[in-house]
Amino acid sequence: MKLRVYLRFVCLCLALAPAWAYSNDLLTNTLGALKDSRTVALAGVPLLSGRLLADFYAQRGGALVWTDPARVRALLALVEASESDGFSPSDFHAETLKAMSAKGALTALGDSERIAMDILLSDALLRYVHHTRYGKVDPVILDPKWNDRAPVPAETLISEMSGALDAESMGDFLTSRLQEPFWYRDLKQSLASYLAKAHLKDLPPLPAGRLLAQGDRDPRVGMVRERLRLLGVDSLAEPLDPTQFDSDLRQAVMDFQRRQRLSHDGVVGPATIAALNSPFDEKKLDQIRINLERMRWLYADLPADYLFVDVADYQVRLIRAGEIRWTTRVVVGTADAQTPMFRDSMEHLVFNPTWTVPVSIQKAMGRVSARYTLVDRRTGRKISGGDASNYKRYRVVQQPGPKNALGRVKFMFPNRHAVYLHDTPSKSLFGRSRRALSHGCVRVQNPEQLAELLLQGSSWDRAAIDRVIGTNRTRYVNLDQKLPVLLYYLTAYADVSGVHFRPDVYGRDQALRDAFLGGPSLNVRIAFPEPDDATNTKVSPVNPSDGEDEVSPNGVRLTRSEG
Repeated sequence: MKLRVYLRFVCLCLALAPAWAYSNDLLTNTLGALKDSRTVALAGVPLLSGRLLADFYAQRGGALVWTDPARVRALLALVEASESDGFSPSDFHAETLKAMSAKGALTALGDSERIAMDILLSDALLRYVHHTRYGKVDPVILDPKWNDRAPVPAETLISEMSGALDAESMGDFLTSRLQEPFWYRDLKQSLASYLAKAHLKDLPPLPAGRLLAQGDRDPRVGMVRERLRLLGVDSLAEPLDPTQFDSDLRQAVMDFQRRQRLSHDGVVGPATIAALNSPFDEKKLDQIRINLERMRWLYADLPADYLFVDVADYQVRLIRAGEIRWTTRVVVGTADAQTPMFRDSMEHLVFNPTWTVPVSIQKAMGRVSARYTLVDRRTGRKISGGDASNYKRYRVVQQPGPKNALGRVKFMFPNRHAVYLHDTPSKSLFGRSRRALSHGCVRVQNPEQLAELLLQGSSWDRAAIDRVIGTNRTRYVNLDQKLPVLLYYLTAYADVSGVHFRPDVYGRDQALRDAFLGGPSLNVRIAFPEPDDATNTKVSPVNPSDGEDEVSPNGVRLTRSEG
């Protein structure tokens, strides 16, 4: 059981030291206690990282930071505007900021209260800098099996905190430091549009009835047209006959059905009526918010060229100069062998790759045909006639060719999951609407075309690629420049036609929803330059109500968890 221990020496320092020294000695002593405490709270409020805040103040000479109320008001404005990115202002101590933004609020505090408040305001800035650049929820702490990302560099956070405080305009500085990709901006705009529909949740339901299709006349046709207008469809002209189901209405219905992941046949049936009767759904609002959070995990400092694997939509997109230049279908992992979410860099391609059979598949193989080669794990020699299921002794390798499981092209970006993009001989799978069918890797529908685009500008044109493939010999080709590859699992995505909600085929939404909407963040990984950062970068939860704290009448209430 954890024991909450009150740091008596801090309280003692605050009680005995003269008032004129509080801005130096007492702050220094308090920050020293913060730095040495793995988990810490001030006045019952958990800090994101006591160690980082101590380093931040040390780099600013150990002086109080929040001496100008205008700075507090500038941060408060940013915090209140954070709802446009899906955050809650309470994630950043909004009530404390409001109280301290009032005229004379800071100067009216006692010595120890003044120190505690200064640190809490700095924690609010730290949270804002961290959450807007890297996300509120640490993806690896949330799910280390299916998420990957390095710890956040402490130097970056401290640099941006100082930059915000020293800038002429805090808002301009913190806004300009982020280059949001178009897909983040589009979903952010969809959040604003969705919030604007909150008043529609009490609309009277459209009545049920027979199917409505183009050419029909029915009093309910006018109701459907008006409901679509209320939902933001501006392309619908006023018809001569409001009861006539015309081609414009059919197109609007199809667009609506597509956004709702319904069969987009333009026919208004029970499923479409149900969707029209639920224009504002709190769960979908939260779904948009948590997918904005997912996007923040991987897009920091993203260049203009990259490959975007949209796992939940079974698509891969090549982005050039910040725009989609090419897209094709993909097959991704099953619910039992999920495609993870991470970012890496593609280094090379392999034409006519060999395939080393994963142990999970090898266990069930038994005797294999001549298309496979058994390699003794101890000697590295090829073996004839062995039992392939003996995975402890043998590796099973499939030679290049048209029936190779990896097809003709493999796209390599080394990662701990051994996940990559590749061709496949099973072309028929791309015809399915739901393509969570692989063992975790991403199978690409048009791999030769993707290879041609990635090697564009080199001697590797399509003719050269086809010649190499025709030899059945393995060939490695390095890219001139490494290309970022982002594997995103997004159950909400937006484009020019609006927001699209995808099925949560991997069942990941609920855990993220609980963490993101469950109050201020407590767990993050921060990388410090010191050698011992592995034991100091994880911040554990603090519950200020657990255990007992001694309370000083005018002391900083500083607590930590042990045990």
